[in-house]
Amino acid sequence: MRTATVIFAVFTALVVPTRSPGQELPPPRLAPTPAPPPIPATDPWLLALAQSFILPTPPVADDEGLTVRGSSVGYIDPAAPGNQVILRSDFGYDFRFPSRAEFFYAKARPGGPGLPFPEQSVDYQNLSLYAETLLGPRASVFVEGGVRFLNPVVNANAAGYGDMNVGFKYAFLANECSLATFQFRTYVPSGDPHRGLGTSNVSLEPGLLGFTRLTDRLGLAGELRYWVPVGGTDFAGSVFRYGLGFRYDLWEAGQVRVIPVAEVVGWTVLDGRQPIFPPTGVAASESAAGTSIVNVKIGGRVDLTDRAGIYVGYGRAITGERWYTDVLRLDFRWLY
Repeated sequence: MRTATVIFAVFTALVVPTRSPGQELPPPRLAPTPAPPPIPATDPWLLALAQSFILPTPPVADDEGLTVRGSSVGYIDPAAPGNQVILRSDFGYDFRFPSRAEFFYAKARPGGPGLPFPEQSVDYQNLSLYAETLLGPRASVFVEGGVRFLNPVVNANAAGYGDMNVGFKYAFLANECSLATFQFRTYVPSGDPHRGLGTSNVSLEPGLLGFTRLTDRLGLAGELRYWVPVGGTDFAGSVFRYGLGFRYDLWEAGQVRVIPVAEVVGWTVLDGRQPIFPPTGVAASESAAGTSIVNVKIGGRVDLTDRAGIYVGYGRAITGERWYTDVLRLDFRWLY
């Protein structure tokens, strides 16, 4: 923060008396320096208001953009490796074609290991725990798992452990305002596919994550991820995920910080199949290749301390094709 510098000019008066002929001139006397006027007391709230609207914003610390706390948005994975634990809940509504590319759960029976009957729409709630630990300044490993509550239309409701995933991050490019990271996830089929709780196959997901600080307050996050199933049925297919997200450090007081977040996240299905429901009532399938889905997600982060923070966000599909129509995310994060 640039501070205004006030320079006081001190004028010195020299008193020189007249002298008589032959009289020696006495040494000059310096007049006493006048005391500066008292500075009026300023209300701290008025001072904070003046600093917010008049004075420029203080620059962020050099390493702030390289930390999880300083670079997180909501749905896009943070590029910064870190020591953190996240308790997260996702609530999805009107999920169409959940077996498309076997991205959410497995193909229904009798052709697959999934639910007894194909579903045109389901609601779900995922409760998960994410834990990440640093291996060094630029590398970390993580594990994520939890439970799923499934509310189908045709099949019975189900609840139980869902698929888990493990992976690592490596920040291959880092400076005072930008970060680029390689991430690799492996999804493990720990959920019961017969009840719609998992995909029944291993999936691999390499990805690139990035973050850059555009101004002292504004940051941009991005991701490119490629989800590839290993095995699966004829429905299984690769999915390309991409996203951009903005965060703005709106207000800060001590360790508390309020950050609005806006993101656009998209998926393109590259191959695989999805069910269709013709008027005859006999379920069939069609290619899912080329299906593109885009969601807009709006939310906000509140950093309660330098370690604890919460996120609340809402997402909605803006394309005709979609996974879910609406999604709500709540999470609590602890940095250690």
